[in-house]
Amino acid sequence: MREADSTRLMAAFRWHDPRVRRLDDTWLLTIFATVLAIALPWSASGVSIDFAAAAIGLLILGAVHVALAALSATGRFRGARATRALVALHGLGILTMAFIWRYAGGLQNPLFLTVFALPVIGAVFLSRWQPYLMAALAAAVVTLLASSDAPELSWHAAGLAPGAHWLAAILGHTATSVPPLFAGFYAPSEYFVVLLEVFAIMLGACAVAAEYLGTIFHRFDAQIWAARAEAARGQALWSALLEQLPLPALLLDADTHEVIGASSAAVAKYLAGEAAVVGRRLLELLHFTYPEPVERLVNGAGGVEKLCMLRVGDRLLATEVRVQHVAQKGRRLALVMISDTMEAFCIKAALDLAEHAALVAESAGRVLAFNKPARALFSGTEVGAGVAQLVPQLDAGMRWWDPGLGGRRKMHVTVMRRLYQVTCSSVALPGEEARLYVIAFLPAAPIASADPSATGSTNLMPSQ
Repeated sequence: MREADSTRLMAAFRWHDPRVRRLDDTWLLTIFATVLAIALPWSASGVSIDFAAAAIGLLILGAVHVALAALSATGRFRGARATRALVALHGLGILTMAFIWRYAGGLQNPLFLTVFALPVIGAVFLSRWQPYLMAALAAAVVTLLASSDAPELSWHAAGLAPGAHWLAAILGHTATSVPPLFAGFYAPSEYFVVLLEVFAIMLGACAVAAEYLGTIFHRFDAQIWAARAEAARGQALWSALLEQLPLPALLLDADTHEVIGASSAAVAKYLAGEAAVVGRRLLELLHFTYPEPVERLVNGAGGVEKLCMLRVGDRLLATEVRVQHVAQKGRRLALVMISDTMEAFCIKAALDLAEHAALVAESAGRVLAFNKPARALFSGTEVGAGVAQLVPQLDAGMRWWDPGLGGRRKMHVTVMRRLYQVTCSSVALPGEEARLYVIAFLPAAPIASADPSATGSTNLMPSQ
């Protein structure tokens, strides 16, 4: 069976917040992009970078990533307090990126500004309006730092609110604290204004795109949760059906042979003395005399093993084992149904040891069952064969196997140069006019005459 057609048993359905995992992945990607935005300009153009300050900023980003990973692992983080905590961590990450940008070249490293697009887009996992808030925060912080570092932009900072001056003071805005930039580099103030305008426009575009992506993710989440809920209901349904199945049946993992579920009939009949059933291997619970055929059915494509001797306590049972594989994605299961055929086996064994040949036929004269002496007497005996073909000496048109209203008839017939007493008996079927017929051939006496014409002789006797 193909791997795509295997079956997976779904784990317990529990609540989890998908936002935390996606934010965690966003910040992990942001950390790698930040390292590249620092290393490439430094190696290609020699931008002067304060690696100690940049390393501190990267450590803070790493702490944000670890915090989000820890929250994702718990699976119990929900509610309004959880949302506020996620927003705080996300905002801290953006402020830390602005801190790293200042000490990784600042305005001399415009490539770094493109990294801010990642957390702005990732903010959509918090809510649909969070990308706009984070874009405004990133644009404001970067503008303050650029105004404090470039003398040409210092007049822009004078018009800011006192709160903005306070924020700029916290981040540090004295030009003497900034590492030296390109030697001899000079750019007009219009260059820096255009750079900041392009940066703000980029963040706005990222926020709009993030809102669209958030709508798509919301639809996908709704479909996934609906599918998981439906799968959970389906799993509960077939588990209940398996437990209430009136037949002895067990559901196994086809690879490990571990029992996943068992019907109440199987537990009552074969596993009554077992404390635990689920999670144990099939052959640990059921003691077959020859377990190899059952293992072959479970490992292969399924099928039927008509005779398997099974020991249950101090009893020995003849059983028929039927294995049907169930295929879905992920994991392959095997449904094992066990039928007790001890009574039928004993009856057949008794008939096979009888001295007379016996056939069971239907109303149309087709053989339904026979014993071993019948096979020895009639070489062409098989299920579905016509009784008239097995005993051609008698006229098939007279339906000699039907005893009529008496329900029992005896006659004599010569088969293989030997005289047999044939007893035909009818068995009524509930609610049906048709009957079953039991035909017994009992040796009467050897024929003394060797005359070939005596072979086809028939003597019909009255019912007894």
